[in-house]
Amino acid sequence: MTIQRDGDYVLWDEWRNPDEDEVDLPAWPWEPHQVNVFLFHPSRSAIREDRPWLQFRKILAVSSDDPADQAERLAEQLVAADPRQAAEVCGGSPDFTRQLGYSWPQLRRA
Repeated sequence: MTIQRDGDYVLWDEWRNPDEDEVDLPAWPWEPHQVNVFLFHPSRSAIREDRPWLQFRKILAVSSDDPADQAERLAEQLVAADPRQAAEVCGGSPDFTRQLGYSWPQLRRA
């Protein structure tokens, strides 16, 4: 992706995914305080090829900080650690997690 400043705005553009031509920024209006980044392991093509796959979710907090500072912070968070270790499993199956060496998330009780 490309992150650039345009006046008071920070533009996130040119999202790339080797499995798809177009990728949208997953920012939902009911969660304006965060950006949800979804990643696939080993790749999204495993779904089509009927191989084990997992989906991971990494939440990046959005604040009222200076847009340039915030963009730098978010970019650093994306590359700071292996996303398979820093994100939570949110898709796939319990069987796939075992096959790929991960743990299926436990249900959260309120």
